[in-house]
Amino acid sequence: MMTTPTVTDRDVQQYQSAGYIKFDRLYDPETMLAWKSRLQKQIARDDGADGSGVRVWMSDVIDPVLRDGVCDLRIAGIVRQLYDDDVEFLSAKAVFKNAGVDYGSPWHHDYMYWGGSNKLSAWIALDDATPDNGCLKVIPGSHTMTFTQTSTDRGPGFIHRIEQEDVADLPGETVPVNRGDVIFFSDRTVHSSHPNQTGEDRWSFISTYRSACVPDSSDVWETSVRL
Repeated sequence: MMTTPTVTDRDVQQYQSAGYIKFDRLYDPETMLAWKSRLQKQIARDDGADGSGVRVWMSDVIDPVLRDGVCDLRIAGIVRQLYDDDVEFLSAKAVFKNAGVDYGSPWHHDYMYWGGSNKLSAWIALDDATPDNGCLKVIPGSHTMTFTQTSTDRGPGFIHRIEQEDVADLPGETVPVNRGDVIFFSDRTVHSSHPNQTGEDRWSFISTYRSACVPDSSDVWETSVRL
């Protein structure tokens, strides 16, 4: 029987102070490879992969196996303890890097893209992620700060970003993960990623949640799944 992972008071305090926390081995490697295969097949059925390295599915059109996966106790139990007792799943996106999609993402926080109430996302490692193949970088505590948003069409994707000079004096942390690890982070936490210098695949699956008790003025989502 699946049980809720243990979340300690120290874990909650870390999430609240740093704006993110990593949990090791929430999923087994075989499950992650199966998810990756489903995502690749779904992208091929939809319209093929483009150069953005990102593909988003709302809660009403996502593969039901993947939807059930990101709504089960491994994720939902932690989200409830870190964030809110009553939560909704909104959407998930595949983020992939390879020989053709090798660039790092610029500094940004996700709130720039949807506004409304604050939300939480789970960054699920479908492959091992290292500084060489494009793992995350985060700025601890940045979810409590205010940043100037720059809108630009420079480079692929990420039209809303935070310029390097605005975070140059803030200590960033590189967060390598193994397949099956999950990073939970606030949509106000500033993050980016290293470029992929290996030419090999590096896939992640990022699911997003909001409180069902807090009014949300964002118009990004028309559907949700109550957990």
